[in-house]
Amino acid sequence: MTTASPTPATAGEAFADALAQAFTASVGTRQDILSATRALPHSAYTGQLNTATTSYVRSTVAMPGRARARATLHLGALSEAQWDEAAAALTEQPDVLAAVMSGRVHPAFLVAARTAGHPIVPSEVHFECSLHRPPAGQAAGELCEHTAVLAHALAARLRSQPSALLVVRGCSVGRLSAKVRTALTRNRRPGDTPAADHPAAAPTVTAVNPGAVRADDAFALWIAAGKHGGDTAAVFTPPGFDLPDPPAGVSPGLAGIVADAAERARELLRGIVVEELDPLTDAIRHLATPAGAPMLETVAARLGRKPADVRSLVLAYRYGGPAGVAVAAGPLPVDGEVLQRGAAAIIAAQPTVRGSLDLRQNKITNSGVGVQVRLGPDGRWYPFAAGADQSWHPVLGPSHDPVTAYRAARSVRRVGPRR
Repeated sequence: MTTASPTPATAGEAFADALAQAFTASVGTRQDILSATRALPHSAYTGQLNTATTSYVRSTVAMPGRARARATLHLGALSEAQWDEAAAALTEQPDVLAAVMSGRVHPAFLVAARTAGHPIVPSEVHFECSLHRPPAGQAAGELCEHTAVLAHALAARLRSQPSALLVVRGCSVGRLSAKVRTALTRNRRPGDTPAADHPAAAPTVTAVNPGAVRADDAFALWIAAGKHGGDTAAVFTPPGFDLPDPPAGVSPGLAGIVADAAERARELLRGIVVEELDPLTDAIRHLATPAGAPMLETVAARLGRKPADVRSLVLAYRYGGPAGVAVAAGPLPVDGEVLQRGAAAIIAAQPTVRGSLDLRQNKITNSGVGVQVRLGPDGRWYPFAAGADQSWHPVLGPSHDPVTAYRAARSVRRVGPRR
């Protein structure tokens, strides 16, 4: 009897799990605190996670019944020389190299042997909290509830954005890609053909090859390895021509669809990932383009929606992408406890807030000031403000922190609140 192989973890899941293991190994006797805070709504309790700094991550943590604190995780960073050595090692690994050339991280980054012995995930993490200062001469203190919440929040962030860890550790994916290109160039000898220098850069891809390379990654790898013989002008430059005028009799709607398809093709040539969307979201995306904007009323009629509602969905797309449309289009199922904790975080951050908070579906509403935040499918809170037309309008500023989203909606100060 044979058993099915487990589904391979995504890079985000692999990075998050590896960092969680590093936290577990670093907390010593404070395992109980790490376990007790695992089920809390970490994104609701933490402010904006700044993952653009090198060697540490810091955020304000506000928990109901606890004092606010500034928590810091010290993860350390690799030196430039170590990143250069890691980049050179990646040039010998086609599957990982292809991912880097496409601007993605790869689960193999977690194996130190594949990055020249330099671990991307730190083996030890140090914790610092503004409420629990370490003794004099000690760099960082022990784990507390605030730093534990921040640790869980960072691990959750890596599930959707694993590249953030590379930035904290000293090198973004973009810089790593540049280092890899430099290493490939140095490895070539004058007069040699790229194919002779890098025979491993063109792996045989089959259905059972565990190192199979995605098509878009293979294209990027071909560019990096110089398989084009040095003539890159036609490859790096997407078509620069404009579409001809549509023939007589072609409807503006059809012409707009053709123009939109051409633009999406250009995005593919530039390496931009084109996301698959449901019909409503795809229609709104098209309306958000210059080619689609004139068709708003026609599309609204086809969708069976009022033009004003469709304009609101277009704004939602511009502010939050496909997830923004999903939030603005209608209620979404959420965990009621998550909603309650989000409301508690708003109250804790603004104890003098005017009016009361009403929790329904995925919405937290303060009808007294015409403010609403909605929890989206991507875990972010989306701000809305009530307008004079007695409808809710999306506001710029979706955030993983409900307090930040609430303040974004509050700053608009619209009138005419509505439930």
